[in-house]
Amino acid sequence: MKEILEKGSPFIGEKVKLRPIEKSDIDKIMEHWNTYESRIFLGTIIPMSSMMEEDWINSVHQRRKKMEAFYFAIEDKETKEFLGTCGLESIFWTSRSAVLGIAIHNPENHNKGFGTDTMKCLLKFGFNILNLNRIELWVMEYNKRAIHVYEKIGFQEIGKKRQGHFIQGSYHDIIVMDILKSDFDE
Repeated sequence: MKEILEKGSPFIGEKVKLRPIEKSDIDKIMEHWNTYESRIFLGTIIPMSSMMEEDWINSVHQRRKKMEAFYFAIEDKETKEFLGTCGLESIFWTSRSAVLGIAIHNPENHNKGFGTDTMKCLLKFGFNILNLNRIELWVMEYNKRAIHVYEKIGFQEIGKKRQGHFIQGSYHDIIVMDILKSDFDE
């Protein structure tokens, strides 16, 4: 028991705490969710309504019950400020793999280590709690900040969806990256 407790909660990092997403988070989500910068980095420029976000939160709870996906709200560990959302989805239990997604909503919270710390928590959860072996993500080629974070954590580029994303009149590659449990353990 002591050994387990010494490893600490995968939901608490150095800077962030992951907690369940609640309907009461909708106003915080919507505060920065539809900014132009957020929409471009998330891969869609079309704004979302608060009703659509409420539907998404309801689907998150349903998918969690079915063990298909696990999403979390990201909080600043010290101030309890809502920072964004993250999760593991498209879980394929036979292959022990999943797809990771993360969004730090307010641009003022970028480049402060919150994303890196969140990624570490999600990977600990995925590998050490869910017993996954492989976690992948997709990132737009123009999101250099995110690519830097992913590489720093240990993700490797494994391929591209060539011209897989169309936005503002031009096509862009989607970079596919992954990390194995053995990579993360190192």
